[in-house]
Amino acid sequence: MSRIDDIFSTLRAENKRALMPFVVGGYPGLDVTEMVIAGLDGAGAAMAEIGFPFSDPIADGPVIAAAMHETLENGTTIDTLLATIERVRPRTEAGLIAMVSESIVHRRGGGTFIEQLASVGFDGLIIPDIDHTAADELLPTVDACDLAFAMLIAPTTTPQRLPELVDRCRGFVYLLAQTGLTGAREELPDLTARVAAIRALTNLPIAAGFGISTPDQVAAATAACDAAIVGSALVDRMAPGTDAPEAALAFIDMLSNGL
Repeated sequence: MSRIDDIFSTLRAENKRALMPFVVGGYPGLDVTEMVIAGLDGAGAAMAEIGFPFSDPIADGPVIAAAMHETLENGTTIDTLLATIERVRPRTEAGLIAMVSESIVHRRGGGTFIEQLASVGFDGLIIPDIDHTAADELLPTVDACDLAFAMLIAPTTTPQRLPELVDRCRGFVYLLAQTGLTGAREELPDLTARVAAIRALTNLPIAAGFGISTPDQVAAATAACDAAIVGSALVDRMAPGTDAPEAALAFIDMLSNGL
């Protein structure tokens, strides 16, 4: 079993849920990324998504898009981010999931890059802009490396397409709570019916993201799902000039009160 499988299996046995924060790798500095990852266990996060900075981020709102732009301007590269993950991996038990664009994956060699992600300590990956047929080319390597792999299920996903996406998921399913771009929202929609449709197809854990930013919203999401993903609200608290690691970990700790 992968680390992600182990984490979700343990949580389910204890009737608990997971908090999955998202950080932009290298924002506002690689040292901050390292300190936040090292502090995940103590802050109550079972796993985290690490976003690989990309010049044309997919579906990301202004907060994450601006953070990625600044990170690239500051000179963060794929290689320096991978080195950071390799260095910090022994300092946390949390699952680490790479969020990376398909163009980066293919530019870096497809399966070869996936093997590299596994070698530095990632436990899974999400390729938000990949089509299910393109995913088929990478799944043999994903399986050989024992990685989680989550396809995105949107509110607009049709009943006909849903099984095609779910069948390609490993470790967990990523449920988009809302349409549009990433970013905090005042209200979280009722996920019950959409979760039931996924549960009819698989026993994999379901992680909900997009628009979750408060402990109450974490509680609402995990009432139906196995994990809550928080991105923009966290990245927004990590602006340059702040005590970014401390602010991030304090916010993660506060969000964990919703579990």
